[in-house]
Amino acid sequence: MNGAFFAIIPLLFYLALIGFTIWFCTSLITAQKERNQILREISSKLDGTNIGKKEE
Repeated sequence: MNGAFFAIIPLLFYLALIGFTIWFCTSLITAQKERNQILREISSKLDGTNIGKKEE
């Protein structure tokens, strides 16, 4: 009985590691999507301005 308990601990550790990795990847992808959306909005607002164009 005691040996079975110690055999389960590494399995739980690996499951927790896999779960953390999946959570981290999904949160990173979500943050990148939000960042891209904000940058897209900023870009569309700047399309109407004359920033960076030299007047001659």
